[in-house]
Amino acid sequence: MELRSPASTDEAIRWLRAGTPTIDTPANRARLASGALERGFALGHRRPELVWAATAGPRVLGLVAAREVGDARLIDVLCLPDDADASAALLRRATEWALPSDDAEVSFGGPAHEPLRAPGVRRVLEPLEALGWRLRAARRHYELPASAVRAAAPQPGLRLERAAPGDEHRLTMLLETVLDGSLDARDRRAVDEHGLEGAARGLAHELLAADPIECIRFAVDDGADGRRDVGVASWLVMPSGHGYLLRVGVARAARGRGLGRALVAAATADLRAGGAHTLIADTDDENAPMQRAFAAAGWAPTESRIELVLA
Repeated sequence: MELRSPASTDEAIRWLRAGTPTIDTPANRARLASGALERGFALGHRRPELVWAATAGPRVLGLVAAREVGDARLIDVLCLPDDADASAALLRRATEWALPSDDAEVSFGGPAHEPLRAPGVRRVLEPLEALGWRLRAARRHYELPASAVRAAAPQPGLRLERAAPGDEHRLTMLLETVLDGSLDARDRRAVDEHGLEGAARGLAHELLAADPIECIRFAVDDGADGRRDVGVASWLVMPSGHGYLLRVGVARAARGRGLGRALVAAATADLRAGGAHTLIADTDDENAPMQRAFAAAGWAPTESRIELVLA
C-alpha cells in the first residue's frame, strides 16, 4: 500500500467521483458530485495535493480530501479504506496539513438520529480524536419539501415584529437573555469564551452580517405586565426557492411556554407563503426542546452535521 496524491486535477476528480463515503448521507454524497467537485477545483479551493489516497498499484483503496478557503483548512471528504491502519495514515496526513491553520476543521454528515453512537461515525471519530481533534458540534439538519410541513395555529398574545435599522442594541440585549442557559453547544462555547455580553454582541453581528435586518423578527409578548421581547427568529427565502430558518431563540424567563414551537410554526408558515419549495434548518443534537418544536411543525431531520476542531 502507498499513500499518494493524484498527479493532476483530472485524476483528482476521477478518484473523487469514484469514492464511496464512509458514512452515506446526502451531504457526503453531494461533495463528490461532479458539479461540486469541478467548481471547487475551478475556484482553487480544491487542489490535487489536497487529496490523499491509499493505493495498491492502480487501485484507489480509499481517500481523504480537503479544501482551503482563505486561512480556513477544512477536511470534508472521508472515503476511508477498510484497513484501519491505512485509514489512520490518511487521517494523519490530512491532520498534518491542517495543523498550521488556526481555523482547521473536519466536517461530515452522519445519520439523523443519535449520530455519535453510529458505528460509521465512531469509525471516523476515534482515529481523529487520537490525532488531537475534538468534537465541536453535532447538529440535526433538516432539508425537506415545504409541502411536507403543516401550518399551526398562532399563539395568542404573541406578536412578531420585523427588525429595522436602529434595532441593533435591542437585538443584542434580547440575545443576552436568549444565550443565558442555552442548550446549543455553539452558544455555550461562545459564552464560555466571551462572556454573556460578548457572546450576544458576536451573535448579533453574525445575524446582521448574514441577513438583511428585516429577516430578523422579535417575538413580543403584549401581556398584562407590558410589552416584552421574549424571543427572536431569523428566516428568509432565497431566489432559488430555498427557505432558510436560520435562528430561533427564546429568552430564558419565557421558556417552557411553547414559544419555540410558536416561532418555528410562524417561520414555517411565512416561508411557505413566501414561495419556498424547500425548507432548511439545523439545531443542536442535544437541544431536545428545539427538536420537539421542529417536530411539532412537521419538520423531520434528514441527517446530522458533525464538526471537529483541533484541541
